[in-house]
Amino acid sequence: MLIDNRIILREKAKNVLERLDELNESENVKLIEAKNGQKTLQIETNNQKQFIHSAYNPEKETDVFVEKIKTKLEEREPIIFIGFGLGYHIEAIAEAFSPSWFSIIEFNPFILKKALSVINLKKKKVYSNIKHLHLVEKEEHILPAILQDVNDVNNPPQIIVLPSYERIFKEEVNRYFTAFQQYLKEKKSRFITTISFQKRWTYNSLKNFPYLLKTPNILTDFDKSLFENKPAILVAAGPSLNEEFDNLKKIKKDRSAYIFSVGSAINALIEHDIYPDAAFTYDPTEKNQFVFQKIKEKGIMDIPIIFGSSVGFETLEDYPGKMAHFITSQDNISAHTIKHNEYDHIDIAVDSPSIAIMTLQLLNHLDFHPIILVGQNFSYQQNKRYASGIEYDFVKNELNEKEIENAFEIESVDGGKVLTNDGFVRMKTSMELILSGMKDKTVYNTTKNGAKIKHTIYKELAAIMQELPQNVVVNHWLSDQKPNYNLKYIKEQWQQLITDAEQIEGKIKEINSFINKIEETVNSRKLNKLHRLFTAVDEKTNEVLKTLFYKAFLRPMTQFEYELASKEITAVRNSSDLINKAKVIVKEYRRLIAEWAVSYRLVKKDLNDVFKEILEIVD
Repeated sequence: MLIDNRIILREKAKNVLERLDELNESENVKLIEAKNGQKTLQIETNNQKQFIHSAYNPEKETDVFVEKIKTKLEEREPIIFIGFGLGYHIEAIAEAFSPSWFSIIEFNPFILKKALSVINLKKKKVYSNIKHLHLVEKEEHILPAILQDVNDVNNPPQIIVLPSYERIFKEEVNRYFTAFQQYLKEKKSRFITTISFQKRWTYNSLKNFPYLLKTPNILTDFDKSLFENKPAILVAAGPSLNEEFDNLKKIKKDRSAYIFSVGSAINALIEHDIYPDAAFTYDPTEKNQFVFQKIKEKGIMDIPIIFGSSVGFETLEDYPGKMAHFITSQDNISAHTIKHNEYDHIDIAVDSPSIAIMTLQLLNHLDFHPIILVGQNFSYQQNKRYASGIEYDFVKNELNEKEIENAFEIESVDGGKVLTNDGFVRMKTSMELILSGMKDKTVYNTTKNGAKIKHTIYKELAAIMQELPQNVVVNHWLSDQKPNYNLKYIKEQWQQLITDAEQIEGKIKEINSFINKIEETVNSRKLNKLHRLFTAVDEKTNEVLKTLFYKAFLRPMTQFEYELASKEITAVRNSSDLINKAKVIVKEYRRLIAEWAVSYRLVKKDLNDVFKEILEIVD
């Protein structure tokens, strides 16, 4: 390998350098002279010799390829190149389109080592814009490579595949594309979730905060012997629940396992005269209150609710039964204003695509064992989404034509096929990730005709019941437990929040004033003043970012806009084009500041009302 290349790899891809240094020469990859005198590569796979570039004229081959794809690319557009080869295509495309950055994916380490023995990355100017050089030898290398390339940008780059790689490395290319598309789909889903709920999460957390001071934390304020090594049944609302009502009634009568409902399953259980030992909820939407409407209308006091701190605040209003809570990862108010008297660290539930996954985290933390999943279909059954007894005005149990059309097959618990959708698959994957970290726990999936869930054992509930001990459930387990938070600390933090909130509008106006000056300076072409103004904006912004109010409220309520602005501003931070840099800063700050102002107005009145309520509790 050329010395210059070693230096560059040491800086940009040390792990790649270490891997290449391990390699001995391979007879399967050879550097060969093409008919026109240029170098090409020959690789032997499955006793078949194939060329990475033309054996006759690599230059002409590259020209034809660039001509073919030129309508696909735009000037300065970032690119991921799949296949390094000897870099002919990379150099030609980079010279023609000047991508703002590009990365390279190589599957074969021997090809890469040969290439770096003849191409000097330092002396060829086009390689100065290389972002990452990835050696992807295994499937588990793909996602880290994707994250490094695109996690810090707003728009996905173009992907250009060296034509010979589509033939020689067909499976590897397909795996990369599949993973890339899945990543983009999940990223889009996360963005949609964030945009939809970022303000709602925080507003709920604000409105719910007094409830945290009046109800025990399920993870910190209970004697663990209540739950330790006791069976827990997590009842979800899938249509397979219909087959288990009689079994659940017997389990309830025998007190042989704790029964916990998640989400809408509570209504199916009530409809069949089964009162679970608790109902878990976390949905931040306003509609979540309708899940518990039946309990409120009937005045049922015997079903405790265990709520996430960012749950839709309407859910908790007038709830007739006892309550306990857990703090969610979307509750930044509690993260910055609560301390426990006994524990230095308060465990939280990481936000997940469904309440079943959140509850699984909690049951694992509380050391329930075994954990038994019921009604966790992650699929449809006879065109139904829910078990019987669950009906809402805003969503029908029966699938509509579009939902049926978009459904696709997935492996079932018994090795057959069931119909599912993208949302269910995301939930299932998320649950499997949690389950993969529960090596010491037995988790049964009893869901008949449900999707197969990795890291669980499929077993019918009737069979498991034979193994359950009787009388293990403590009746009225939620009795007189109290929260054990540090009230003095909470009062001090909230006093600071109120002080910050009173000053935040003025700080935002100061930033806006400097943004206006930057725009005026660009319009008048007095560019020598821009550096000072950029510094002033940074200083004033940092004053806001350091406040407790920003950390607890503005940051989580504007996280989508913050990420967009941060990526765009970072991209021009070291730019020598001051006019473009100034325009980007003006545009992004104005968008972000507007969202700060909206968020402040949303919580301003309630902030003071909640503070008064807190003072009544802590004083």
